[in-house]
Amino acid sequence: MRIAYPACPLCEAESLPLGAADCTRYPNWHEPLPTSLEWMRCGQCGHVHTRHYWSEAGLVEVFRYAHATQLAGMTENPDAKRAIWLPVVQKVLALLRPHGQSYQAFLAAGAPLWVDVGCGDGALTMTAADFGFDTVGLDARAETVACLRQLGFDARHGDFAKVEFDRQPDVLSMMDVLEHMPYPREALHKAATVLRPGGLIVISLPDLSCSSWRLMDAAQRNPYWMEIEHHHNFSRGRLLALLAECGFEVVDFAIPLRYKAQMEVYARLRGAAVA
Repeated sequence: MRIAYPACPLCEAESLPLGAADCTRYPNWHEPLPTSLEWMRCGQCGHVHTRHYWSEAGLVEVFRYAHATQLAGMTENPDAKRAIWLPVVQKVLALLRPHGQSYQAFLAAGAPLWVDVGCGDGALTMTAADFGFDTVGLDARAETVACLRQLGFDARHGDFAKVEFDRQPDVLSMMDVLEHMPYPREALHKAATVLRPGGLIVISLPDLSCSSWRLMDAAQRNPYWMEIEHHHNFSRGRLLALLAECGFEVVDFAIPLRYKAQMEVYARLRGAAVA
């Protein structure tokens, strides 16, 4: 079910063992998934990653079950979900609109396209649509996509690396997604090829260099070490450097409160897409 990384998945230098964690307490853990996760640290760039990533057969097993929170419509308070994603959509609007342009004039030029990779319960996809964006939700869980489609939204089941789009997105969001991808560098190169020049990518994920992470480690209560769906634990510096390597300029940074120890990065595609 698993494939060993031959080297660091970001820079291809040698990685050394960092430790192991019991993952049987992870909510979606079930047999025959492995009972522990081994973590590595790159000796050159310092990136922290698992020793293995999931094979196609392993992914089928991992995705066999979904949290209720990963399915669209499975909440008693949908407006609370909209409120959670409101700051993200508002910040994207502010970064996309020319200075002084009205909201109405912005939409009059044609609804911009927002592709939400790893859309989960669809709350961000739906909130962006409420603001006037054309939206597409993409997820690896077929059940997730089916729920979103039943509500009348455009959703697609598949791997971001293999999906083609009919038009260039203006916004690409990867909210708590990049840490799931075996090779994040390749995923960001793909993002640079599909986004329109000047388009925005929004990324959120845990930050192992932040104060909250250090406090959780000190208390030996850090849930991210046992996350069976995660392959990476990024530091802020490593993520920003990787974005720059892939052709993006970071234009804003935030600390969201959706999950523990998170960071949120807004970056603009510079000029033409990188090869």
